[in-house]
Amino acid sequence: MIKEDLQTNNFPYAVLMEHFVGDFTIGGVLRSGNAFGASKMYYYGGKKSFDKRSTVGTHLYTDIIHLNTEEELLKLKNEYVFVGLENSTENKESIYDFTWPKNSLIILGEEGVGITPNTLALCDKIVYIPQYGSVRSLNASSAASIAMNDYVFKYLKTKL
Repeated sequence: MIKEDLQTNNFPYAVLMEHFVGDFTIGGVLRSGNAFGASKMYYYGGKKSFDKRSTVGTHLYTDIIHLNTEEELLKLKNEYVFVGLENSTENKESIYDFTWPKNSLIILGEEGVGITPNTLALCDKIVYIPQYGSVRSLNASSAASIAMNDYVFKYLKTKL
């Protein structure tokens, strides 16, 4: 019943994690996807097991769809506008000024590496989160939470 309820209360965006190494990061992104009503959660880079403790039980209600090949990833272009969340590339737009396409696929890369060049080339838009401290990037789970919250806030604001 909880899974059914989640499907009636989600938003028209999805999240894709690419080649994450950190178990807790995967669980944290999954937990945020549940909290912010992502319609689907994807993991690109083959089937990967992860430590479920960081999901705080949300792994029981929010599934991860595993993509093994680039062909599977490319099929998502029929459903979504690919929005890369990446700080270390050119031609990016501040999340503050960004207008999310309704059917966004928020793409996150592994910390330290970012989104791979092949996947980055598939992105229709690239968004970054302005930062003001000495660190160059956020934990991918933190960045995902900020992006999902921004999507939901702006979506609800335009729907009212």
